[in-house]
Amino acid sequence: MEFVFALTGYDEESFMPQVSKALEKRTESASRDKYPNVWKNIDKMNSKNKVSGEVLEKRRRRYKVYGILYILLGFFLLIPSLIKPEEMLIPILTGAFAICLGILYCRFGWKPKKKTLTSFDRAAMKLFNEYEKIPAEGVTISFTDDKIQLAGDAIIDYSDINEFFITKDFFIIIWKERITVLQKKDLSSCSEEEFINFIAYKSQNLFKVSNIT
Repeated sequence: MEFVFALTGYDEESFMPQVSKALEKRTESASRDKYPNVWKNIDKMNSKNKVSGEVLEKRRRRYKVYGILYILLGFFLLIPSLIKPEEMLIPILTGAFAICLGILYCRFGWKPKKKTLTSFDRAAMKLFNEYEKIPAEGVTISFTDDKIQLAGDAIIDYSDINEFFITKDFFIIIWKERITVLQKKDLSSCSEEEFINFIAYKSQNLFKVSNIT
């Protein structure tokens, strides 16, 4: 049976985050294979530190309230004490400490800044720019029982594949440290489920198939 993808234009909004995540997962996967004991400890620490978004938001609000209260208390102690600083050294120091503590709590209460571009985001952006150059029609990629035929004369053997990622909108193939991104909607010859079953069968003892949600 032959599975054919008839390529169409790629959407940047879906392409960027999903491909970036696949690249990150690939790097993590390779690192896990190389340093299993290190990742065992990392996973153990991460499992203890994870909290829900709702809990984090409540914690931020609480920190803001603490911060404002400490700052008000600090100024309440500090300002009157400045009239006779030589006689009220302890209230001055206490007030200054309370203000610093309040500022620290307020900083903990702010939402983190928006995520900046990572190396994986930049790699996904560079790849998207290359995919934009692909003609809007007439380009196909086919999967047969013994090979993957890319555009032109390029061929991938299944033994060349390092990892195969399945995301919401894409099939992402990492092969010989290269990457090929195929849109699920471009699969023209069969159903998505049939293709996934075929890839799962071909992957046995050759490469890993990973789902990214």
